Amino acid sequence: SLMEGFCGGCGTRAVFSGDGRWLYLASNNSPLKKYALSNFEEVLMISPVSDDLTGLALSSNGKLLARATEKVITIWDLDKGDSVVVNAAEKAEFHEVSFNLAGNELLVACDNNTAMRWNVASKSFGSPFTGLLNMRDRGGLDYDPNFYWQSAVARFIRFKNNIILSRDGKSLIKGKLGTRLKQWDIASGKVVMEYVGHEKAALCYELSADGTRLITGGGDGKIILWDTQSGDSLQTLDAYREPIFDIHFSSDESKVISSSWDGTMRIHDLTTGKTLTYLEFEKGSAYNILLSRGDLYFVTARLDNSLQMWEVDTKKEVRNFVGHTDIVSAIALTKDQKTLLSASWDGSIRLWDVGTGLMSTKLKVASGALHAAVFSADEKYVYSGGADRVIRVWDIASSKVTRELRGHKSEVTSLVLSTDNKMLISHSVDGVTKFWDLNSGKEFFEHILIGERDWMAKSPEGYFSGTDDARRFVHFVSGTRTFAVDQFFNDYFRPDLLPKLFQNRGGSSLDKGIQGKLKSSNPPTVRVAVVPMSPGKAEVFVRVTDNGSGAGNLRLFHNGKNVSLNHSALKLPQSRGEATTYRQVIELIGGSNVFSAQATNRDNIESDPQTASYFSEHATKSSTCYILSVGINQYRNSKLSLNYARADAQSFSELMQGKATHLFKNVELVSLFDTEATRERILAALEELAVRVSPEDVFIFYYAGHGSMVDNHFYFIPTETSRLYDERTLNKEAIEAILLQEKFRQIKALKQLIIMDACQSGGSVELLATRGAGEEKAIAQLSRSAGIHVMASAGSEQFASEFASLGHGLFTSVLIRALQGEADGAPKDGKVTIYELKSFIDDQVPEASRKLKGNPQYPYTFSRGQDFPLVLDN
Repeated sequence: SLMEGFCGGCGTRAVFSGDGRWLYLASNNSPLKKYALSNFEEVLMISPVSDDLTGLALSSNGKLLARATEKVITIWDLDKGDSVVVNAAEKAEFHEVSFNLAGNELLVACDNNTAMRWNVASKSFGSPFTGLLNMRDRGGLDYDPNFYWQSAVARFIRFKNNIILSRDGKSLIKGKLGTRLKQWDIASGKVVMEYVGHEKAALCYELSADGTRLITGGGDGKIILWDTQSGDSLQTLDAYREPIFDIHFSSDESKVISSSWDGTMRIHDLTTGKTLTYLEFEKGSAYNILLSRGDLYFVTARLDNSLQMWEVDTKKEVRNFVGHTDIVSAIALTKDQKTLLSASWDGSIRLWDVGTGLMSTKLKVASGALHAAVFSADEKYVYSGGADRVIRVWDIASSKVTRELRGHKSEVTSLVLSTDNKMLISHSVDGVTKFWDLNSGKEFFEHILIGERDWMAKSPEGYFSGTDDARRFVHFVSGTRTFAVDQFFNDYFRPDLLPKLFQNRGGSSLDKGIQGKLKSSNPPTVRVAVVPMSPGKAEVFVRVTDNGSGAGNLRLFHNGKNVSLNHSALKLPQSRGEATTYRQVIELIGGSNVFSAQATNRDNIESDPQTASYFSEHATKSSTCYILSVGINQYRNSKLSLNYARADAQSFSELMQGKATHLFKNVELVSLFDTEATRERILAALEELAVRVSPEDVFIFYYAGHGSMVDNHFYFIPTETSRLYDERTLNKEAIEAILLQEKFRQIKALKQLIIMDACQSGGSVELLATRGAGEEKAIAQLSRSAGIHVMASAGSEQFASEFASLGHGLFTSVLIRALQGEADGAPKDGKVTIYELKSFIDDQVPEASRKLKGNPQYPYTFSRGQDFPLVLDN
C-alpha cells in the first residue's frame, strides 16, 4: 500500500531508520515522504516531485536525510527542518549517495569514476576518491573543473573518444593515449604502430580512402598528416589556439576540414598548408563537422544545439535542421547524400531530408544521451550507443529496435562496422572495446586499454593476453567473489590462442571457460604467518585448506622472490575440508620482510595470494651486487653468428662496474663471452653464486645471444648449440628456461634482475623463425615463478634488432642510456631503480625502433618483487 503513487520501475529508493520506526520513500515523479512503520501511515511529505532520482540516504543517527538527482543533492536536517542544496559540478553527474558511519560526510558516487565527499559542517566537497581510470595520462588535457571555461571543454572532450578501423579490417587506431595515437592489431591486442608528434592528446582523426594516410586534430590545436605505414608525419599545421573537435578529408583528399573549441572552422590545403576557408561562428563551437561529397557544402553540429548546412564558397547557411534540444554528438550522410543522420545528447536519432531540411524519421531512447550512431552497410538500419551503455539496432522503416547488445559498463562513445559488415566494434569511455558477431548478436572478443601503455585482450571464455601491469589491474568476477587475473595465468594466459579465437568469432571448445570452472571448482585457501626466532631468522607457517577441488603446487615468496621449499617436509591436504601446515625457517633481511604464498587446485586455478609481514631490526649487511654477464657472437654453427652480442654484454658489465660501485659495498662480475659461454660453464657459474650470494645482495643476469622456442619450451642458446629448433639437440646443448628458473630460485638474493637481449643478425633472419606468442608466456612465467624482474628485448612475433649506427643491439643501446642516468625519473635523485628502468625501456625502445626501421619493437618487461636501485651517479 505504501507504493501507491510511486513509480516502482523508474528509480524508486527506500531507506529505514536505524531504530526501525520510520521508512523514507522516494521515486521519480513522486514526492519524498516519511512513513510510520507501526501503522504504515504517511507522517510527513518532505519534498515535492523530483526528476532523475539517483540516490537516497539516511545518517546512522537518523538526523540527516539526503536525496540525489543527476544534478542536485538535497540534505535535510530532520530535527531543524531546514535543508542544504548541493549543485553538481560541470564535470560529473550524481549517482548513489551514502553517509559515513559518523554521519559527518556524505559520500557521492559520480558518473566520472569518482566518489566525492560532502562535509556536512563546512558545506563543501573534500578531496575525491578516485581510481585507475582517472589516474591515466590525459595527454596534457588537465582542465580545471572549477574554472567555468575549462570545466565546459573538459565535459565535451570526455566524449571525443573514437576508434577507427584500418582499411584491411585488421587493426584499430585511437588517440587520447597520452599524447600519442596508437594502432593495434585486433586479433592479438598488440600495438603495431605509434604516431608521435602532438603536444596534447589527439581528439579526432580519419584515414584516407586507401588507408595510407591519417589526418589528426589535437588538443594542442595542431593538424598532422601521417604516413600510416612508417608512422612519420608528412605535414603539420598550427591551425588553432584551442582543441580541435572534429576533422575530415575532402573528397579528393587534397584538403582537410576541421573545427575547434575556439568557435571557428577552417578548410586547409594539405599541400601548401594554407587556409582556404575560414568561418567564425557567432555562438557555439562546431562539435562535429562534415563535408558533403564534392566539397560543395559542409554540415555543422554546434554547441548551441543547432544542426546546419553551409555553402563552402559563400559561407552562408542553406539548411537549418530544427528539432534537437541538446548537443548533436554524431552526424553522417547517406551514400547518395540525400539523407542526414544525427544523434544527440537529447536521446534521439533523427534522419533529415537534405533537400527540404525536414525531419523524415525520429528514433528515441527511453533516457540518456547518445554519443554514437552509424548506418548499416545497406542503410536500412542504424546502430546507436550512449549513456545507458546499451547498443541498439534500429529498423529505419519501422522505427523499432530490433536488437539490443548489452555488456558495456560505461558510456558507449564509438561504433564501427567491420569491412565485411558482419561485426560491430564498440568503444566506451572506460577504455573497453567490444566485438560483436552481428549474426548471433553475441560479444565474442574484448580489448581493455589502461592508461597510455597497458592493455588486455580477452575472450568471453576468459583466455587473455596483456601487459604485466594490466594483469594486476583487471579482475574476474563471479557472483560476489573477485579473482585476480593472474590466478588463472597457467591455463588462460594464451597470447597464442587469442588470434584463433578472434578469427573464429569465439566459440572455443577447449573447455567451459573461467566462469564455468569457478562454479564447480574452488581454489584452495592459503594463510601465512611469521614468527620471529633468533635475530635474523623467523619461522614462516603456511596453512593450506582444500576447498573440494584439490590443493597442490605450493609456492612461498619472500619480498616477492620465490623461496626453495623443503619438499620432504611438505604435505598438502588430500580431501575437501582438510588443512595442513608447512613450516620453514627463513633468514630475514634488515627492514621489511613480506611473505606471501599461493597454491593451485586440480584445475590449475591459483589461490588468492595471502601475506604476512615482519619488520626486522637487526643490522643490514653491506650488500654486494653480483653480475653474471653472458655475450655470444660466435656459435659452432657459423650461420648463427651475431654482430653485437659480446659488445653489448661487455658494455653493460663495464657500465655497471662503474656506476654500481657507488651504491654497493662490492660489485663482483663473472663474464662468459663467445666460446667460454658453454652450457656447462653457465650452469656452473650459477651454482657457485648460489653458495656465495646472501639474501641482502643483488643478483643480475645479463644475456645477449640467441633464444629459441620449441613446443612451448624456451631455451637459452650457448655457444656450442648447433641447431635452434631441434628439441633433441636443444635438450642436450641448450639451457631450458625452467632449469634457469630453478637456478635463480637457489640464489638467495631477494633482489634479482634478468636482462635478455636475444639479438639476431641480418644474415640469420632467413634461418630463424619469428619469436612467437609462446615465448612471451615463457618469459612471463619465468618472472612469476621465480619472483624476479625480467626485461627482454623483443615483443611477440618480432625480431630483436641490431643496427650498425648504434654499435649495439637496439634494446641494449636504450638500456645503457637508461643506466647512464636518463631513466632517473621524478624526483631526480641520482638513482635509477628497477621500475624507473622498466618505464624508460617500455617508453623508449618502441620509439627508437620506430625511428630506425619504421615498426615499433615492444620489449617484454615483467616485474615481481621489490623495487630497488641499480646504479648511483657519482
